[in-house]
Amino acid sequence: MKIKEVKFQISMEGSGLVNFDSGDQKHLWNRESKNGNKNKFTSIDNNNVYGKKSFTREEDNSLGYDNKISAECLRNSIFRGDAIAINPSISHHKSLLYQFIGSVLGLIRGYVFAGDETIKRKSPLTITIANKTNNAESCMEFHSRSGQKKKNDDSGKSDTTVYNKETIGDITYQSRGFINIQNLEFLSCDPINDRYAFNPDDYNILKFYLSKSLPNFNSDLGYYSLKTAKSDAPEYGVKLTNEQIVYLIKETLKRILNINILRATAYAKVDSLKVELVTDLFNSKNNQWFEIKSEEDIDNLQFEVEEYYVLSDESEAKKLREDAENLLKEKIKNSEEKKKSKKITQTHE
Repeated sequence: MKIKEVKFQISMEGSGLVNFDSGDQKHLWNRESKNGNKNKFTSIDNNNVYGKKSFTREEDNSLGYDNKISAECLRNSIFRGDAIAINPSISHHKSLLYQFIGSVLGLIRGYVFAGDETIKRKSPLTITIANKTNNAESCMEFHSRSGQKKKNDDSGKSDTTVYNKETIGDITYQSRGFINIQNLEFLSCDPINDRYAFNPDDYNILKFYLSKSLPNFNSDLGYYSLKTAKSDAPEYGVKLTNEQIVYLIKETLKRILNINILRATAYAKVDSLKVELVTDLFNSKNNQWFEIKSEEDIDNLQFEVEEYYVLSDESEAKKLREDAENLLKEKIKNSEEKKKSKKITQTHE
């Protein structure tokens, strides 16, 4: 059977905190303290470094929390080997722009480049925050560091900065996510559904880079519709083949398996990865779970994906689009005439 989506679950282990929050978190804890819920995070100073947290309200009305790694931090680690950073200025250089759009990074992570012509792609990858799963407890630890030498001081002593930083010992996390095959399958260059991913006039450039990133890529632009759609107008773009989608899914899983977040005094890395190949969205008993221990395990996964888009007849698609546009123009014209007629009536009154 063909799979409709890919679900995954990752367990992580590490030591120390790798993801930190704004110092404004102190206001939340100070409010709790004023309400009678004393806590270790209360402070009147601004020299506090707090870890990111998921908050809960306990039965005794006190504020509970779990340390976490944000989804954004996880996504940055997943694609750390693809690029140091995404530079928005590449939108002014066609070759660099389409090299990015046609890469695994662009196809999976998604993008938005705003400007005279805004292009964007929704990421087919969803990943949740990684919440703490063991009973490790964080604390605020006193730190100090030496700064620059004091001005107008001949003693030669340096200025000393003191601060409190949240820290923790050995810690484990868990996160979940899925890969949306429908979003992965199709790249639109049509403004009709507000997901204009590239300029069709530049498709030859994009096609060159897609052929470098994907196996056996040689597709042309066409009008495509969802197989289940009954009324949507066909959308202009390019469709990926089963082979290319399977390749991208495996490349994404390899990047997830290799999540490794390193800090000066802390780290977090994937300890185990479980993958569910979903053939039945409503009955999980019909799906298959696989435990992934290496990239070789990912390469050995055998599956085909559900086809969501089908090619439409170009002449029929253009006629349908033209009829829809004419109908919209007619509605706009009638609306403007009604507004004009209403204004004239109000003037005479």
